[in-house]
Amino acid sequence: MNPFLTHFLVAMFLASCAAKQLERCPPGTPGIFVPTTVKCTHKNGTIVLPAGEYAPEAQAPEGIYYVAPEPVTTNGVLRKGKERGGLFIAHEGWQWLWTGHPGWEVDQSATTITGKRGIIMPTHYKFEPFIRFQKTTR
Repeated sequence: MNPFLTHFLVAMFLASCAAKQLERCPPGTPGIFVPTTVKCTHKNGTIVLPAGEYAPEAQAPEGIYYVAPEPVTTNGVLRKGKERGGLFIAHEGWQWLWTGHPGWEVDQSATTITGKRGIIMPTHYKFEPFIRFQKTTR
């Protein structure tokens, strides 16, 4: 077998093992409500999270990805700084901002060689301040 192909396959296998498992949230998973717009800072800039109800989109073993009701504002130049994103809330309570498409990743992973392990995970950002939110009823 070609050494390049062997190394490539081993790298893909290891990457798939390292990736988080994503799946859709069960029906009835409550969303969260963020009462005010919040400007968050992270090591690469800022992200502005809009106020409103964030719907649960996908879950990992550590917590749930909640998608913002409208695009988040980043300091990027593509799409005028508007990106799809939201909050990742861990079961232990810590938070990450994210941009990307975790729900799409779940839908696509059923047909990929890696199964439930995503290939293109959302981008995560450690940020300040802590976001206050309330659980919603569905």
